[in-house]
This record gives sequence, structure tokens and C-alpha cells, in this order.
Amino acid sequence: MDKERDRRIDIRFLVLIVITVIALILTIIVNLNHANHSASKVAGTINIDNGDQKINWSRYVTTEVELQDTLTIGNSGVYHLTGSLSDGAIIINPGAKGVVKLILDHVSIRNSQGPAIACYNGDDLVIELIGDNYLTDGATYSADYDEDVAGALYSRADLTLSGEGSLDIIANYQDGIIGKDDVKFISGSYNINAKDDGIRGKDSVYIMDGDYIINSAADAIKSTNETDTGKGFVLIEKGTFNLKSLAKGIKAVNSILIYGGNFTINSYDDSIHSNNYIGFVDGNVVIASSDDGIHADKELVIDGGVISITKSYEGIEAQAITINGGKLDILASDDGMNAGGGADASATNRKGAGAFDADTSCVITINDGDIHVSASGDGIDSNGYLYFNGGNVIVDGPTNNGNGALDAGAGINMHGGTVIAIGASGMAETLGSNSSINNLSIYLTSTMPAGTKIEITDTEGNSLIKHTSTKSFNHIAAGSEDFMLGETYTIKLDGNKYQTFTISNI
Repeated sequence: MDKERDRRIDIRFLVLIVITVIALILTIIVNLNHANHSASKVAGTINIDNGDQKINWSRYVTTEVELQDTLTIGNSGVYHLTGSLSDGAIIINPGAKGVVKLILDHVSIRNSQGPAIACYNGDDLVIELIGDNYLTDGATYSADYDEDVAGALYSRADLTLSGEGSLDIIANYQDGIIGKDDVKFISGSYNINAKDDGIRGKDSVYIMDGDYIINSAADAIKSTNETDTGKGFVLIEKGTFNLKSLAKGIKAVNSILIYGGNFTINSYDDSIHSNNYIGFVDGNVVIASSDDGIHADKELVIDGGVISITKSYEGIEAQAITINGGKLDILASDDGMNAGGGADASATNRKGAGAFDADTSCVITINDGDIHVSASGDGIDSNGYLYFNGGNVIVDGPTNNGNGALDAGAGINMHGGTVIAIGASGMAETLGSNSSINNLSIYLTSTMPAGTKIEITDTEGNSLIKHTSTKSFNHIAAGSEDFMLGETYTIKLDGNKYQTFTISNI
């Protein structure tokens, strides 16, 4: 008897060790998925200049100028401008190390032959807005201007705009605002209508606050430096943005980092696009795109905020997608989330079209958040791995058998949270037998219509998963931390019991 008892104790001890090892391995996996996958990684890729903060403007005498004709500024200093020009410009040329501050005080400038304001050299040009101000350029520029001078407000020096006033720009030639170095907005209200880009900063566009209404025939806000480390970024701390673009809404060749703000973006191409990284810390974003809602060639990280994609070809796309929090509501005519890419049909023959190569470096990791995806293609699609570590995820997937609500080339693993994914059964995938969370795959005997109420309850009638479908479906994949081994549950459709089952294994 003692030997039998000892044998049972040894077995229990062995089982305990196995369970502990498995738990440790799963913890390591989850921690690896979290490691260095926050928006702070994106912040580490950018180099903010902030040179305007080092200037002591009190050392300069303020020059008062009432505009009557083209004004040329050849020395560093502060210039308080009032009045208007019916056909003229402000030309700034203070030398390579010069610094100039323009105070635009209810100023109106029209130039039929070129930009309204042009800065040809210097370290910094700072513009402060008082009251309502207006700039417009000509539909053609005279041969006196260099080829790169192509905007109503143009600066080769670092450009900073601030103040409590407003600036309306009508860019008849190409861009609204061009900065050949860093462009920074501290405050102010801006209404820009542009034949090409709305705001273009070569090294960076850094927006601390302000209100922005931009209608552009090309990109609304962009940064273009491809060669200098830490440059070519767009950084937005807060503000209100209403962007309408016939190309991309916000574009950067390096990184886009959004700490907050309220955004309404309507674009023909990607609404937010980076050739490398995108990071969301917070903000309220509403997107309507004829291509991707949010696209990063390398990595997209969402730490928080509210993102609503009301129209897209693909909702969000990157080689690696990490969601650490926030609320996402995605509507897509193709894939809702895609790690691995696809042929962006609406971008055909335009810059940005193309696909990622399929490999295991493509990863979608959901650590937390409240996520709803409605997609006509794959709901959540990774050419590599798909991890669910937390959060609440709902997928209304495809009604055609050529796509699935969930799709992962290298496998799906669920280690936390709650998931329900519904759609057609033809390409349906489960939440994975290698998961640490109990999950189920249900093939229905008939197709259920949109509006069907789905509920999974425990033996006491407590609702563990509940969703009302937005599309027809005949497959359900569901997983929950509340599903316990050996327990019995009931699936209900429109309040009627469909099936009762007992969980015997993962």
C-alpha cells in the first residue's frame, strides 16, 4: 500500500513538474511576443531637431512692416507684418546661419508668379500667426525660381509655425507648405487646398498641436528623407485633422508616430502609410480609404486609441502587427488585418502597390484591446504566425469559401483573451491545438443568416461568448480563458440550443 501511495505521489509530482514547465514555456512565448513591440520602439527610430527652442528672440529688435510691395529680408531678426500684397511675395535670405521670425498679423499675400513666402537659406524660419492670414501662389512659376521651389510657403531652413491665429493656403501650383529640412507645428489653425501635397517636410513633420483641414491632389501630410538616419518621419502629439487626399493621407518614408489627436482621413490611396514603422500610442482615428487603411512595410504597433476604418481594401497591413490595446473597428473589402501583404488592387500601377513575400517573419500578435473586424476576404490573415495573448476579438469573416475568418500560414496560437470568428467553412481554421486556451471549431449543418445571435453559456447559464453576426456564416471558431477542461457548455443560436458539448482537450 505504501509503495502504491508513493507511486501515486510520484506521478502527481511528475504531472506538477510538467504543468509548471509548460506554463513557463508559454510565459516565455508570451513575453517574447511582448518584448520590444511597443510604440517606444518606433519613437527610438526618430531624431527630433527642436532647434527653434534654442533661439533667444529677445536679442533682436522687432521690425514693424506694413506690406505694400514684395519684401526682401536679408538679415536675422523679428519682423511684424501687417497689410496685404495683391501680387508680391516675402523673400527671406539671411545667410546660411541666419534666423528669422515672421509675425503674420492679419496678412494676405498673393503672388501670381511664384510662392507667397520663400526662404532660401538660414538655420530657422519661425512664423507666428495672429488673426486670420491668407497665402496663395500662381498656377505657374516664373523661370526665376529653382525647380524645387514648388509651394505657396517654401523654406530651405527649418520651419516652425505657431500662434493662436489661422493660416489659409490655396496652392495653385503644387504644394501648400514645403520645408526642405524639418517642419514643426506648435499651434495654430490651418486650411490648405493644394494641387499636389498639402504639407511636405523633407526631414520631418512634427505636429505638437493645432487644427488642420487639408484637401490635396496628392499626399496630405508627408516626410520624404530616405537617406539620413532618424529623419523622414511624421510625429503627431495632438491636434484635430480633417484630411482629404487623392493619394495618401499621412505618409513617411521612415516612421509615423501618433501620440494622440482626432483624425478624419478620406484618401484614395493608403490613409496612413510608412515605408518602415508606424506606432499608435493614443488618438481617435476615422479612416475611409480606397486602398489600405493603415500600412507599414515593416512593423505596425498599436498601444491604444480608437481606430475606426469605415472603408478599405485591406484594413491594416504590415509585415509584423502588434496590438497592445485600444479599440479597433475595421471594415475591409479584402483582408481585415494582413501580415504578409497582397495585391492592392486599387493601388495598381501606383507607387506603393505590391505584395510581401510569405515567410515566418510575418506575425500578428494581439496582446490586448477590443477588436472587431468585418472582412470580405480573410478576416485576420498572417503569412506566418498569429498569436492571441489577450483582449476581446470578434471577426465577421467572408461569406465565400475561398477565404477564412482566420488564416495563418505557420499556425495560430491562443494564450489569452476571448476570440470568436465566424464565416464560410471552406477555408476555416481553428484557434490551434498548440494553444494553451481551450477553443472550439463548429461546422454548422446549414448557413445562418446575418443578424443571428450567437451565445455560448456554461452549465449555470452564464454567457461566456456573445455576438450578433453581421453576415451569413456556417462556421464558428471560438476560444476563451473561461473555457475549462472537463466542463460542459451550450451553444445557442437565436436563443435556441444548438448543441451541448464537454471539453476533453485543447
